Amino acid sequence: MTAGEGPPDDPLLAEMATAVAEAGPDFVATIRADQDELIRTAPESVLIIQGGPGTGKTDTALRRVAWLLGQPDLGLSAPEVLVVGPSYAFAQRTRGLLDAWGCAGVAHSSIEGLLPKASTGRPEAPHVTRLKGEARMAGLLGRALDKHREQRAKVPALIAVRGQVVTLDPATIQRVMTTAKASEATPSDRRRLLRAALVSGTQDPRLILEAADMLADRLWPEFDAPTFLTELFGSRALLTAAAGGEFTDREINALYRLDGEEPPFGEADLPLLDEAEHLSGQEPQTYAHVVVDEAQDLSPMQLRAISRRSSNGSLTVVGDMAQSTGPWARDDWHDVLAHLPSEMPHVHRELRFGYRVPRQIFELAAELLPTAAPSVQPPTTVREGPADPMIAPVDPENRAGVVVAAAADHAADGRSVAIICPARCREEVEALLRAEELPWRTAPGDERSPAITLLGPHEAKGLEFDAAIVVEPGFIVDDDPRGHRLLYTALTRATGHLHLVGAPEDLPAGEPVAIAAPAVEEPPSPEPPAPPAPLDPQVQEQIDMVAHALAETLLANLTPELWPVALDRLIDMINPDS
Repeated sequence: MTAGEGPPDDPLLAEMATAVAEAGPDFVATIRADQDELIRTAPESVLIIQGGPGTGKTDTALRRVAWLLGQPDLGLSAPEVLVVGPSYAFAQRTRGLLDAWGCAGVAHSSIEGLLPKASTGRPEAPHVTRLKGEARMAGLLGRALDKHREQRAKVPALIAVRGQVVTLDPATIQRVMTTAKASEATPSDRRRLLRAALVSGTQDPRLILEAADMLADRLWPEFDAPTFLTELFGSRALLTAAAGGEFTDREINALYRLDGEEPPFGEADLPLLDEAEHLSGQEPQTYAHVVVDEAQDLSPMQLRAISRRSSNGSLTVVGDMAQSTGPWARDDWHDVLAHLPSEMPHVHRELRFGYRVPRQIFELAAELLPTAAPSVQPPTTVREGPADPMIAPVDPENRAGVVVAAAADHAADGRSVAIICPARCREEVEALLRAEELPWRTAPGDERSPAITLLGPHEAKGLEFDAAIVVEPGFIVDDDPRGHRLLYTALTRATGHLHLVGAPEDLPAGEPVAIAAPAVEEPPSPEPPAPPAPLDPQVQEQIDMVAHALAETLLANLTPELWPVALDRLIDMINPDS
């Protein structure tokens, strides 16, 4: 593949040409040149690609991989390249694209798939998740492992073998340990050295050999990261000893957990397991070039794990600071690069043109940027959409009906649809989707899957749909410290149609558009009640007397604002089951 050429049947270029047809061929050439500069950046670098929604940053990074593999002078093969993304679905998508472009064999993985396997699912408070992601956790693990080794390295003077006590020569054992460390001997070689040194000149070599094997198991045990981490987090004493003055008592208590709690690990523990394996000398497979997408949201410990998969520091780092959310939301790329150590130069490039999100939708979303990400310059959008955003003010009782009706209409027209819904509205939307017997799912699938996808604001990141229905924008902003960024992300998931459904005060100004809710059969209007029959004069007189007595009691004992309270209390006392 020559410089500047896209892969065969490149969908990115085909979509770009279609998207900017109205703007003219000059835009196609400009966007192509903008992307080609990134694609041809020298591999001896850390390339940062900052791109707003709809700029094609992920596909540009993949085109870069295809270009690197197509340069004979680089000598780069597909198995030497790793593409890392936020999810398994992302890895499936990138694999499908590169395979179709003739780049089969590239490694694709989610962040979680890259790390050691462990039983996860343990719920943890947000502050614990963030603490475990901090770079100083590497120092804590290193100090804990050193103390672990010190305890193991204490040489006993005696060892019991089959009921017989064997006396050991500490000087001989120390010489073996020094030699093994200096020569970086493998565990099996260490064992052989120890056996040979101890058995020399003995009267009962079989007994000594057994003692040597027992001692080797004690001095150089096979390292198991899950066991090490479980023991560390299960002991306040071990945590305190490894803290090194870098952690407060409150932070140590946050890391401490009781033995036997299940499941044993949370997702934030996986990078710690990877760090522990690295510190113990177990190194992962490395690659000559690594691409990492959605890098703006990764913790320092996750970034360290990715960095050690690079054999030479050659990286392509992709993301958008305006969409940085979650425990590790950032405002600057320097905080990401600080945890991707590399001697190679850093090259920062920005994609300037958006061609997937329509102009009408992006202009609405861009109103959030001064609050969400003041330092980020919005891309220039060059594509007109099929319709302006639809604004639907609703009351809570009508909300789900309007949302589901809009989703059903788009699905009926063959469009992929996302309902992006905050947690507090989700139950009502799910209930109505089931009641209407509409096909829907909670994760994106292939084209044969149902067309309606129900997602939370965090889950929608990185995905695209023909139509997006964003529910209660005010809730999205209120429910997260980076709520404005989450809303910006949610609004830019649509490549064609956008609906905003929610409380009137949380919607942008504009002409509201009515969206018909599913037809509900109205119950017949009740007949007006018949006028009450006149009471017997004696009964009426008795009621008046009681009312007069009650009025006098209220006037004599309570201020006027308490009269309704007293009357309600009287009704409760007379009829407690009402």
